[in-house]
Amino acid sequence: MKQLIVNADDYGRTAGINEGTIEAHLQGIVTSATVMILERAAAEGIRRARQAAPRLALGLHCVLTGGGRPAGHGPLPTLAPTGRFARNAEALAVEIDPEEIRSELLAQIALFQEAAGRPPSHLDSHHHSALHPAVQPVFAAVAAERGLPVRAASLEAWTALRAAGLRVPAAFFDGFYAEGATLENLHAIVDRLPDGTSELMCHPGHADAELLAGSTYARERDREVAVLCDPSIRALLDERNVTLVSFDALPA
Repeated sequence: MKQLIVNADDYGRTAGINEGTIEAHLQGIVTSATVMILERAAAEGIRRARQAAPRLALGLHCVLTGGGRPAGHGPLPTLAPTGRFARNAEALAVEIDPEEIRSELLAQIALFQEAAGRPPSHLDSHHHSALHPAVQPVFAAVAAERGLPVRAASLEAWTALRAAGLRVPAAFFDGFYAEGATLENLHAIVDRLPDGTSELMCHPGHADAELLAGSTYARERDREVAVLCDPSIRALLDERNVTLVSFDALPA
């Protein structure tokens, strides 16, 4: 049996990303999205999803990078020494206080639950910061305490997360991005899905003014929407007997 989670990252970053993600769910194959709860469009995005796309699963896109301000009110001298996060995962400090990571993750989960009225469907991380050696064990512990499934963005992460007793997809596909966000490549990914449950990461959206001003990955998101909504993808999934699911389909 083959199952596929199609998860849209960055939900809540801008209104255009929210609308593009909902379109890719209602008219395409997106089954799940992860919310950047610290962004200004996050609360409205959650409200829009509940209203227009109630079957779209919503998880939390944990943010420890990107240059924004943390959710927590106290100082984070090793995680955000300037009062803002590092720009990307490569700029994170080698050593980060695990209590700072934990408090920030818990603060973001609390904000999500306040906005959504329920826990997130799963956890993943912006810029794959959960792969950072200091972050990964804390990320895993927080998810385990709450019984939340998680993304495993590398084989090493998959092994560690499974060893920690966490629910993770059997395979992770991140090649549907930038030059790889084409209909031909998506067909090729579907054709090589293994048995079990896989996750496909994607970044659909509409390039609104806010996104164009603040991101280097903007207009490509419109192309992702178009490909994810192409009828041939749904037909191929049916032909290959692939069932679209969200993270709640992962066995305990």
